[in-house]
Amino acid sequence: TLTIRMFATSVWHLYIASALLGVGVVFVGSTMAGTIMRRWFQQDVGRYTGIVMSANGIGGALAAQIITPIINNGSPNGYRQAYFLSAALVLAFSIVIVSFLRESPPDAGPFEAPSRKKKPRGAAWHGIEFSQVKRQPYFYLIAAMIFLTGISLQSIGGISIAHMTDRGLSPSFIAITSTVSMLTLTFTKFMVGFAYDKKGLRFTLIICHGVTMVAFALKAMLNDSPAGMVCAMIATILTSFALPLETVMIPLITNDLFGTLSYNKVLGVFMALNSLGLCLGSPLGNIYFDVYGSYVPVFWFFCILMLVVTVGSQIVITGSFKEKEKVLAKMKEEAESKAKAKAET
Repeated sequence: TLTIRMFATSVWHLYIASALLGVGVVFVGSTMAGTIMRRWFQQDVGRYTGIVMSANGIGGALAAQIITPIINNGSPNGYRQAYFLSAALVLAFSIVIVSFLRESPPDAGPFEAPSRKKKPRGAAWHGIEFSQVKRQPYFYLIAAMIFLTGISLQSIGGISIAHMTDRGLSPSFIAITSTVSMLTLTFTKFMVGFAYDKKGLRFTLIICHGVTMVAFALKAMLNDSPAGMVCAMIATILTSFALPLETVMIPLITNDLFGTLSYNKVLGVFMALNSLGLCLGSPLGNIYFDVYGSYVPVFWFFCILMLVVTVGSQIVITGSFKEKEKVLAKMKEEAESKAKAKAET
């Protein structure tokens, strides 16, 4: 992808590169990372997922400082040089990763649900088959919420820089907000995973969705005044709590609601719907700009949409947890029955 963009001389080259980028993101992004994390860890999965996912925040912050000066070095080939360096780094890191990566622990055995006296949080569970998952209305409702989240976050992410420019903020200040966003994202992904382990799915989603709505509202109100710049910086920091909804939270939602048996298939469906939302988000945000001549209505629209997502997600959690309790109770009853029969023999 990076090589094609480096040598691109026509717009159709960029289309090809973007298509390949989509394929690459699927194989090395949240879907693959979530699957590998699920194979390695059965307890405290939120914490470990957050740690792994936070690495791209560090990488993004470093890349912004390395790549941006190359792009802005005054050379007409700045972008080509930046793509060349990025391609070289990706190749080098890929060789290292493939050499050391193991998809599961060397001594991994069959899955065993962890036994806990307290209500399990941040732990894997046996789950239900995908054939059963497809019969649950909650599966389709949470899928819709993930799709709408993808639209919202991608639209806002894609237009944020254009919006700040349109509102009169300086390029240097906007560059600072980008760096701050990457750095804070490193910590918030871990914090979201940690909150999931300690407080559970319901609490974590409420926090992420609530902070997202506040961030959208602040971005709608920012301008080039000192108060507006403060709003922009606070919104940038708060947005770092929104982005884990696409990376950290989707694997955790899959684990918590549907379990190990159907994890890979459900995660694949959810990530596909999230990606579809990403495809539609940016065009939708820019259509709003064409209609209203400003991005401000976009932020208020997606603030309301996130409120709908928040309510919908909580309805899903309530219904799915009731089904989950039935499955766990049945599994416990079967295990006790087998143990009793074994003791009698």
